[in-house]
Amino acid sequence: MSDFHLLGRQPILDTDRKIFAYDLLFRDEKKHPDGVEGRYASVTVLTNVMNQFGAKEILGKKKAFVRIDRDFLFNDLLFDIPRELFVFAVMPEMPFNMEIARRIVDLRRRGFEIALNDAVLDEELYRRIGPLFPHFKYIKVDMARTPKNETFHKLLDRIKKYDSTLVASKVETPEMTQICENLGFQYFQGYFFAKPQILKQQKLEPHYRSVIHAYNLLISNADVEEIAGYLEQHSALSLQLLRYVNSAAFSLKRDVKSIQEVIVLLGRHNLAQWLMMIIYAQSMGDKGGSSTLALLAKSRMELMRRTWQLMHPEASKRELDEAYFVGALSLLDVVMKVPMEEILEEFNISRDVRDAILKGSGKFGRTFLFVKSIEECNEEAVDLFLNFYRIGRNGYDRMIEETAIAVNRLDEELENY
Repeated sequence: MSDFHLLGRQPILDTDRKIFAYDLLFRDEKKHPDGVEGRYASVTVLTNVMNQFGAKEILGKKKAFVRIDRDFLFNDLLFDIPRELFVFAVMPEMPFNMEIARRIVDLRRRGFEIALNDAVLDEELYRRIGPLFPHFKYIKVDMARTPKNETFHKLLDRIKKYDSTLVASKVETPEMTQICENLGFQYFQGYFFAKPQILKQQKLEPHYRSVIHAYNLLISNADVEEIAGYLEQHSALSLQLLRYVNSAAFSLKRDVKSIQEVIVLLGRHNLAQWLMMIIYAQSMGDKGGSSTLALLAKSRMELMRRTWQLMHPEASKRELDEAYFVGALSLLDVVMKVPMEEILEEFNISRDVRDAILKGSGKFGRTFLFVKSIEECNEEAVDLFLNFYRIGRNGYDRMIEETAIAVNRLDEELENY
């Protein structure tokens, strides 16, 4: 069994806020006495991605950035790794010498993409590595630690003259994303969706209210005729729903023509999920990261439900559905630009769901914080949770794999929708 444990995949977005690639992060379970984390990636890790999990399942159609150390950089087994799938990221702390420089130049000539990972862009870095900058396909700049001074701007101007692509990492807010884009960064990585900018209006638009009301009908005891009647009154929703069901994603032998038929075909839970996806995927317009938010929400839904099932194998369907919709509702403030407290007042949800989202407390609170720890690749928090609830590594790995498959499937559906 591998010494490595797949921890998470963090999206790298383009200027349209769509996912360009994933940063794959792994944990080395061996504790190194010198305090160094050791190899960020190894042949074993990459083999697990390609064989045990499957590159298509984990990555979909996206590239993967994988951090490597000096030993892996010089291992000729690297040549067996598909260069079209993986970007090998070296750490700026690596002791760069002529041997390493020649290796990087040789790999680039052979068609491999090499990235400089999470660099603090300052004079000290440029003094050590500057001559190698033209040979990095990607230069990831740690925007949280890099001083935004005159030197920073001069170095950025130099890099722009090379055939290198600028990636801003540790981007925490929409405002910082815009600043980085203005500076010439082509890609972005960070948690800026987690801190939405709340507009002064702070009112739910009518379109959102209609979706929310339909959602409340679905999870209540309303009969199919009442639900169908409401959806039919809102022609935009009805048309979107019929288009979705008749799309290639379902491969039906005949077109579905009535809303009642759709409700029976999808089921209440799946239809409620679709309504959430409609909010995420179609409400933010150009450069709004709509599909990215939809994928992040889908990941949270799957991780919430699957984690709860690992914690409580005998959990009822109602509990699993509640856990699922903690993830579904948890990003609506980013989309709607309204405080979460006001949004949740509109939904017919339990206090357990409300407390988990607002406070990280109550029945589902710990689970929701755990899911966010996976997103942030907070391995200490992940370890504590897994150990406390005695969740085995195989179960965790399977959950990550199945979640990635579900998210990639949605990604393909959104492209075809």
